[in-house]
Amino acid sequence: MTMLSAIDAFFVAYQESSGVLMHLGVEVELKGRVTREHVERMLTHVVKRWPPLGQRLRREWLGLSWDGKPRIGEMLRVAENRDALAEWRNKPLNPFREPPFQVLWIANNQENLLAFRAHHAVVDGEAFFEVCAEAVRVLAGKKVTTDKTDLKNGFKRSAKAKDALQKVQELRKQAQSDRSARIAVSSTAPGPIAIVERDLERDQLNGWLCAAAWVKAIRAWNCSRGAATSSLISLEVPVSLRRSRDQHLCIGNQISPLVLYGDATQSLEDLSQQLKQQMSKAMRQRLHLALPSFSAPAKFLPWEVFRRIAASPELTGFATSHFAWFEHAQTIHDEVFRASGGTLQIVNQQIYTPVCLHMGAAVAVLAWPERVQIFLTHRLHALSTSDANVLLDLMVQELSTQQVSRQQVAV
Repeated sequence: MTMLSAIDAFFVAYQESSGVLMHLGVEVELKGRVTREHVERMLTHVVKRWPPLGQRLRREWLGLSWDGKPRIGEMLRVAENRDALAEWRNKPLNPFREPPFQVLWIANNQENLLAFRAHHAVVDGEAFFEVCAEAVRVLAGKKVTTDKTDLKNGFKRSAKAKDALQKVQELRKQAQSDRSARIAVSSTAPGPIAIVERDLERDQLNGWLCAAAWVKAIRAWNCSRGAATSSLISLEVPVSLRRSRDQHLCIGNQISPLVLYGDATQSLEDLSQQLKQQMSKAMRQRLHLALPSFSAPAKFLPWEVFRRIAASPELTGFATSHFAWFEHAQTIHDEVFRASGGTLQIVNQQIYTPVCLHMGAAVAVLAWPERVQIFLTHRLHALSTSDANVLLDLMVQELSTQQVSRQQVAV
């Protein structure tokens, strides 16, 4: 039995109260021969290493826990073609009734698509991508060992109670002030999501430049829709709470959100520096530890009480949008190719993230040594696919302008 932290349980409460999908997705395209036996062996390994991925939620007298025998048979779905993909992305995942980690396998001769999805209550983005990478390594035939420390919580740091309370009160004031703009959307109603993507050369791009470009794109989009009420844009960004030696070893949510503010009328370079400095200052002040420390005792509340309290956007979800940057080495592609003896190859990968109710859209970036993949997840009620493409193009234009400027300076 593994008890959920208050942050883990929040994602269950938020989905129940808002109707917004609270699962993350990683979709991997593979070239080579894959059999059902291979996929089932992969899932068996995953739940052996991280049992909660195959368990279900149980309401305890105090709090929630992952419990029961892993239900491997319920973790796999097989489809004949990609028509099933949109439904898979948008099917609500109820962790009380089904395992929180699942995969859709679509095979067409030597072309395979593995669409992983996981409820945010069991894993954060950082660990989820590592779980998926581990799964693909196993599929390729790489021998891996199970480390019992995987089930331990790597987060040991905490803020003093008095400081945590003060910082949480500051977060509440920020939320209530409603200082930053919202993305101009058609509706904030819950509904299906879709993803649009752009691939760019890595060049000098980094997370802060991409975050700044997203801020400026939101402002430009709002202006084009006559909704430019404020040039102040806020981004909720995840901060890892894992210690370096525990990186990716534990599942659950070992992250904490920080909200950064940027004036979108600034130049891209100045705005990126402003966001970076805000993050550095917040980390020095240990603001990222405030919410986990303050909320920790709430995991012992009866579920019905916790759900009523946690379903408020006062401490999270009040920013203009989400932004996440995931740095990856290219080694996963090489590992899979080598482990399979050259018979299995990663062709491509795609990701998507939850989108809070009033945001309408969120951006996540997969950063590889030679390129970056920018993914904009949007709710179709908020932004059509055409609108989402325009919004993402605005972000890319900002980055392209930056790259051209640097090239001119170099010349």
